[in-house]
Amino acid sequence: MNDKVTSAAEAAKMIQSGMHVGVGSGMEMNPMPVIRQVIKNGVTDLTLTSVLTGGYVVDLLIGAGCVSTVQFPQIVMDELGLAPHFRKKAQEGTIQLLETI
Repeated sequence: MNDKVTSAAEAAKMIQSGMHVGVGSGMEMNPMPVIRQVIKNGVTDLTLTSVLTGGYVVDLLIGAGCVSTVQFPQIVMDELGLAPHFRKKAQEGTIQLLETI
């Protein structure tokens, strides 16, 4: 059996510009070292589908310029309110929004 354990850097290499990627709703549901490495790798033009409510990870990737389209029921920072990068891009019209329920 092949070893399936890999580094964050190796896992992040699997995410390429233009891909459609699913992400969890909070920091506890996402491998943050992989997310940070995706940003460092300069990945762009991602379509994100957030599982449940998009939050920190979605906002972080949007703020880093990695996302062109986001499919979501809502994107918030829980008790902190709307996700700031998401709100800015949505108001500017610089990100495609696909609302779902």
